[in-house]
Amino acid sequence: MASLRELIQTLLPTAEPLVDARTEAMARTVTWVRLLRTRLPAFDGMDAGDLALIPLNTLRAVAPDEAARREMVEYLADHNATGILAITSEGANKDEDAALKHLVTAAAVTRLPCLLVRGADPAQLERSLIGAVVNRRAELERQAVALERQIAALALDGQGLDALIGALAAFIGRAVALEARGGASLAVVAPAGLPGSAAAAKAVSRYLGKHRAEGQRIPLPAVPGAPDTERHGDGERAEDEESPLSDDADERPGSIVLLGDEPVGERDRIACERVAPLLALEIVRVAAELPANAGRGETRTLPVEGPPWVAIAARQPRPHEADVPALRRELRLLAGPRRFMLRGSNESLEVRIIAVADASDPGAQEIAKKIAKRLVRPVAVSKPFADPAARPAAEAEARDALESLERRVGGRSGSGGAQVVRADLLPAHRLLGAVTAIPDGRRQALALLEPLLNGTPAARKQRIATLRAVLDTPGAAEASSSLGVHRNTTAYRVKRIEELTGWDLREADLRLALSLALRILDAEGGPEATS
Repeated sequence: MASLRELIQTLLPTAEPLVDARTEAMARTVTWVRLLRTRLPAFDGMDAGDLALIPLNTLRAVAPDEAARREMVEYLADHNATGILAITSEGANKDEDAALKHLVTAAAVTRLPCLLVRGADPAQLERSLIGAVVNRRAELERQAVALERQIAALALDGQGLDALIGALAAFIGRAVALEARGGASLAVVAPAGLPGSAAAAKAVSRYLGKHRAEGQRIPLPAVPGAPDTERHGDGERAEDEESPLSDDADERPGSIVLLGDEPVGERDRIACERVAPLLALEIVRVAAELPANAGRGETRTLPVEGPPWVAIAARQPRPHEADVPALRRELRLLAGPRRFMLRGSNESLEVRIIAVADASDPGAQEIAKKIAKRLVRPVAVSKPFADPAARPAAEAEARDALESLERRVGGRSGSGGAQVVRADLLPAHRLLGAVTAIPDGRRQALALLEPLLNGTPAARKQRIATLRAVLDTPGAAEASSSLGVHRNTTAYRVKRIEELTGWDLREADLRLALSLALRILDAEGGPEATS
């Protein structure tokens, strides 16, 4: 028998706790599992130690109002149930949200542990949990076999190391990295929708920031017969030459790295042991197909028309915000594979791209603008690099620039618009971000912009948008283009602003002060939102 906490940790690591239950309540032993059904009785009995599975669409039918839902939870508490697992459907709606709210309120009153599981099949989840109650190790092994088959199918389909590690990360519910022998990072993925996604993102940032001590490593097994050689341009391999994965002291091809401060659990260990041989084989296979421009430890191809290259980073939309697979397919069409590589997977926290930066597009600014326009999100671009082994550092540099912009605009998802942030100007971004800490800055910013904040919301929005365009672009033509209006319209709007305020927008000090005022208020939602 297992406790509720042990069942959640080993079988449902991504379940979201909804009620702060007592520690001793989570430690109670689960003796059986009961699924709510659309019939009478709704539960097949309820004994002390039973765990209640409540699909929200079934709850709506069985208990149609708040009072009935409260009575159901009280019934569970009276019969000493160990807790509640609420199950949402794939397309949760307002009715399910209301049912969940009632369920959580009642569970909080009765002090029953209540957790949310998203998108699971109730019958399959019931079988899995019952299997774990009877023999937890056997159930974990069964699930790990299914994961092994999934990863094998991804490998056969040529999905790449990022997709393989993404499947493992989603299964165990934590951020995972894959390293080559010697510590070079091959893939890093944090699954979407984790309850502790902020902590997972922080762990990924620490790891990618060259803090390679981060994480707990599980060595991959050696691959018998794998040649330790490097491919030459003629297609032959030269013995005695060092390959990107070579290490005379160890024949293991690399390690799985579990990121974050959580200890390695039973689910983590069983899953990693099961898929480790497949990952080892895939690393060796990829290494055998390396192009000539791949340096030591670099087992991901780079666009062949480089160097130089740049790393491009943006926040990847979450599944509820966009069709992520379709969006990534569209991004791949923005440039040919010889100049553009989309890294990561549908589960990644970021859109990560390596692009060629040559005379035709110095700094890869044009492709970065296309990416930002398609994502409607800010995009950060690293400084160009020529050594393939410098890719992880360039990606970390782009991420730093992106985070600097997000801090400047308050960290809101998708904030900052479709602008491009250059990492070589990171000190400038940090300097602009520091203006939000100016003493009394918000009050002074509102006082300066006050003449524009009168009238209807539409009028305020138009004035602020016009002012932004005039301050953020080099000339009238560019300002008009960003606003989507004729130059004469922009000139008329600027004249009206100057008449209303008494400003002369050609004055350099005034332009600087207005830009700072807009940035200070952007960190709190923008002046357009100011009442």
